[in-house]
Amino acid sequence: MKTLKLFKFWIFLIAICAQAQEVKNQSEIIRNNVSKGEYRIVADLYKSHSGVMEITDVQFDKNQPNDHFEIVLKQYPNHATESTRNETSQYFPDNIAFPVTYVNSVYEGNKKLQEKVGYVVREGRSVGRDRIVFINNYMFFLQKWESKDDYEIRFVLKAPKVEKETTESEPAKKKKKKGFFKAMKSKMRNSKALGSVDIDKVKAEVLQPYLDKATKKQEAYYKQWVAKPENAKTKKYIDDKRAMMDKAMKQYNDDIFNSPEYQRMLAYQKWLKNNVNVTVANKKGSTIWVGSSKEAFITHEIPSGGQSTQTCTTDLYYYYSDAKGSPGHKFYSADSNCGSTVTIN
Repeated sequence: MKTLKLFKFWIFLIAICAQAQEVKNQSEIIRNNVSKGEYRIVADLYKSHSGVMEITDVQFDKNQPNDHFEIVLKQYPNHATESTRNETSQYFPDNIAFPVTYVNSVYEGNKKLQEKVGYVVREGRSVGRDRIVFINNYMFFLQKWESKDDYEIRFVLKAPKVEKETTESEPAKKKKKKGFFKAMKSKMRNSKALGSVDIDKVKAEVLQPYLDKATKKQEAYYKQWVAKPENAKTKKYIDDKRAMMDKAMKQYNDDIFNSPEYQRMLAYQKWLKNNVNVTVANKKGSTIWVGSSKEAFITHEIPSGGQSTQTCTTDLYYYYSDAKGSPGHKFYSADSNCGSTVTIN
């Protein structure tokens, strides 16, 4: 069994290193090797996900078209819940000249700002922890990224096979429909691949060497790239666009917060607080529950020292348990103290 696993790993290693002699940036690799389709998980750090991820679109990065790409990825395309199944993430190059990874991010602003100002990829602390890297026919899904030397490989995925185009003289062969048990065997065989790729070995012998060499090349390449006038102009355009988007977003937010509609909303919230709500403070030293019925039915938990906002237009009771039918202790009478705080001692 160990020999078989070792053999599988070496086959994987040979396949993935076959084209690794020349260090290419991710956009070059994507341009030549990456296609839409389902990418099968062959290794999972937590051994909890043995299915597929799906690249639903590969298009030019609107921030810097014709040079780099935007990857649209579904992480759980076969999930039972429709909302999770349809969730997509976008990935963008981590460098304007020589990207080593593609970073999970989004375009800044709403559609109107994007049309007026242009497309700007969000940067900063809130992005960059999740990344993808393509090497040969494999995609590495990275998480908890701090630097090229500090990250986790969450998944290793194998690219889909690209179907060979057929001509009229060479019609496509009709696939035989698999029987139920053959299909199940195939699925089992695929699931056994999970764990057959050793993530630690792949990181040490494949991914880390790529990141080391590519990052070193990125530093040298960028200096040469930005020294060219046309590239310096491109960088300035992108920087100016980012500055304009930041300014436009701030102005947009200021316009909203200073608008008559927003001020009316604030006034209404203040009116609600003073006329419809009462704040309940729990000073009993233990968790209690509050509700509007003599016996517990619909309750709100208030931990010791905590507070909760309740409707002030009904009688209120507190309970020592949220179990249905627990006896209530009345502490507030309807409409008696709206807009104030009631303390339960």
